[in-house]
Amino acid sequence: MKYCPRCGAEYIDEALVCADCNKKLIGAEEWNAMLGQHEEEAQELFIKLCTAADQFEADIIRDMLEKEGIPVLLRLYADTSFDGIFVPQKGWAAVLVPRSRFVQAERIMLEYQKQQQG
Repeated sequence: MKYCPRCGAEYIDEALVCADCNKKLIGAEEWNAMLGQHEEEAQELFIKLCTAADQFEADIIRDMLEKEGIPVLLRLYADTSFDGIFVPQKGWAAVLVPRSRFVQAERIMLEYQKQQQG
């Protein structure tokens, strides 16, 4: 079996790329190792790195950090029960990263912000 490292979808051995995420599939051994790592990360404290103004920016930041192997959680402020009334005040979502990877993530974010400014 092969698995998508992003969404966890399961595929037959002949498949190469996830139909949903367009990510390269990994084998069972690599998948199990990744699950073990995710269990360790689940025990770790995540702290706020930045605030994303909208979903587009959140996706860019998440992809950028995940390419460097940094797990990302998004805490959405766009609550559907309040029809997004907090978004103009707070932003779309808080971007959270593990405390142990914060310095690395901050460095990546600074490079991203420099690119955005000019």
